[in-house]
Amino acid sequence: MRSLAAFLVSILPAYAGNKVGEGLPQGPGLAAQYPGDVGIRVHPAVVFAEDFEVEEIEGFRARWSHINNKAGRALALAGDVPEASRGRRSLKMTATRGENEGGHLYRRFAPGHMRLFLRFYVKFAEDNGYNHHFVSLGGEIDPAPHPIGRAGLRAVNRWNSGIEPAGIWSQTSPRTRFAPPGIWQFYTYWPDMRSFQNEDGTGTVFYGNEFTPARPVSAERGRWIAVEVMVKMNSSPEVSDGEQAFWIDGKLAGHFGPGAMKGRWSRALFRRDENGESFEGFRWRDDERVSINKLWLSHYVSEAAFKRTDAWVAANPETKVNSTSATVWFDDLVVATEYIGPLAK
Repeated sequence: MRSLAAFLVSILPAYAGNKVGEGLPQGPGLAAQYPGDVGIRVHPAVVFAEDFEVEEIEGFRARWSHINNKAGRALALAGDVPEASRGRRSLKMTATRGENEGGHLYRRFAPGHMRLFLRFYVKFAEDNGYNHHFVSLGGEIDPAPHPIGRAGLRAVNRWNSGIEPAGIWSQTSPRTRFAPPGIWQFYTYWPDMRSFQNEDGTGTVFYGNEFTPARPVSAERGRWIAVEVMVKMNSSPEVSDGEQAFWIDGKLAGHFGPGAMKGRWSRALFRRDENGESFEGFRWRDDERVSINKLWLSHYVSEAAFKRTDAWVAANPETKVNSTSATVWFDDLVVATEYIGPLAK
């Protein structure tokens, strides 16, 4: 198995000209004013916060629009928390093969948000395998009280973008595979997304378009990770000036917006190439009523994901992986209109 460090050394010269998020913040954010996030809910920029400091699952149900906890076995409170947290509990999500596909929490927000930041802490079990989908923000005119999967459909009057670990990096040819859980990427649906069916991106079937940094970032197992994402809506339905970005442990890892990278579209992938055209940005909304009004905290591990894990282990038997369950922990989630940053001690 090729190490991530060795692989990056081999490909970085080809991407040296790609710039990461000029002008975007890094390091401490508004959370620096609230050590351990204590009292962060009162900050005027904070839209929502969840610390899971309750005695039982029902204790936070009222703060969410929908919860998926099949047979009461997908979700549990746990005593494992991030180092800088002042709390005593986190939320444990477990997908058990043949029994459930994990769990989720889903929340709708009031319409009108044009830019939001989402920061959460996650810890992957030391034997965690691949997953299918993870945490996302989205928007539509009148969102349902529960999440609706629309795989295969082009987004119309809506959008959704998930930050998630992926086992395959599509920027290389042939594609590069990474050990579970993979490398961080955005998996994105929006009105101008491309289809895999034809070279020019046209088609009748649409799956999320992948956006991965020029320098892949591994989703590490066995430790708490601060993940933060930002989505900025396009200024009007006719303009493709929307953006998205993500940070890992306060370090800006990926920024995707107008001119943020160069390349060319090939089917459903914007393939990086310094001799190509500037990325046009995102036309998240084709209707002015669409904004950012959905949060989906999900740990979805399908049978297909378990089979991908099986295939990796068959080829790499030294990898420590649980083939019957996959567990993650979430904690200290904040949604705000400005950059949040990691927990302050």
